[in-house]
Amino acid sequence: MTYMLKEIVPDRIKVKPRSSGITMMLDRCQGLVGTEDLIHMAGEYLDQIKLSFGTSILVSESFLRSKIDLVIDNGIDIYPGGTLMEVAYQQQNDIEYINWVKNCGFSMIEISNGIYSVSRKKRDDTIKRSKDAGLKVITEVGEKDSEVEMPISQICEDIIVDLDHGVEKVIIEGRESGKNIGVYDNEGNIMDKKVDAILDGINHRQNAIIWEAPHQHQQASFIRRFGSNVNLGNILPRDILGLEALRQGLRYDCLLYTSPSPRDATLSRMPSSA
Repeated sequence: MTYMLKEIVPDRIKVKPRSSGITMMLDRCQGLVGTEDLIHMAGEYLDQIKLSFGTSILVSESFLRSKIDLVIDNGIDIYPGGTLMEVAYQQQNDIEYINWVKNCGFSMIEISNGIYSVSRKKRDDTIKRSKDAGLKVITEVGEKDSEVEMPISQICEDIIVDLDHGVEKVIIEGRESGKNIGVYDNEGNIMDKKVDAILDGINHRQNAIIWEAPHQHQQASFIRRFGSNVNLGNILPRDILGLEALRQGLRYDCLLYTSPSPRDATLSRMPSSA
C-alpha cells in the first residue's frame, strides 16, 4: 500500500521527456546491477546520465553497450563526459570520436572546451556533425581551472550561439567539487550576482541552462530561487531521490518555500516554474 499525500508543489513536471526540471546524474562508472536498481527505484526522476571524466573508454565495449541499452530503454539519455571530446580535439580525431559515440549507442554527446580552447567555427562544426550523426547535443561553458576565469560576456555569447545552433541544453561548469568554480565561491555558495549576470546576458532563457550543483545546499538554493523545474546536474546516484524530495517540497530546505508554506497560510516564497 502506498501512502498518498496531496501534492505540495503541483507544478513539478513529472511526465517525461521533460524540457525543464531536468536532473542530470554524474555516473562514475556504476555497475549494471547498481544502475538497474537505481532506475527501478528512481528512474522516473532521472533524465540524463553523464559517464564522468573519460571512464567510458576504460570499460569493456560489451559492458558499455549493455549499460547504454539499459539506460535508454528506460527513457533516460546517456552520454560520455566532455573530457573525451577535449582529448579528441587535442589529438585531432574529433570526427572519429563522434562516430564512436554514435556507434556505441549513446543518445547524446557533450561538447566542451574548458581545458583546450577551440575556435568558434570548430565548435559550430562539431555541433553540426554531431546532430547530423543523429545525436542530441549538449554543450558546456566555463573554465575547469579555478585560476582562469572566463568573462561573463564570453559565457553568455557561447550559450547564445550554441543554442542558436540547436543544442539541447547548455551546462554551466561547476565540476564535481562545486567550489571556487563557475557560479560558486570558495565555500561552494552561489554567487547570485554572477547568476543574474548570466541570465541577463542570455535574455533569461533559464530553461536552456543546466546548473551543475553537486551539493544539496546548492540544489536547494536554486530550487528556492527558480522553482521546482530548474535544471540541475552533477547529481550523484545517492542523491537522486533527495533532490526530487527537494523539488516536491518534501525536505525542510524547500518545504518552507512551498505554497502554502507551513508557516504562512497565505503567501508562498517558492516561485512558480513552468
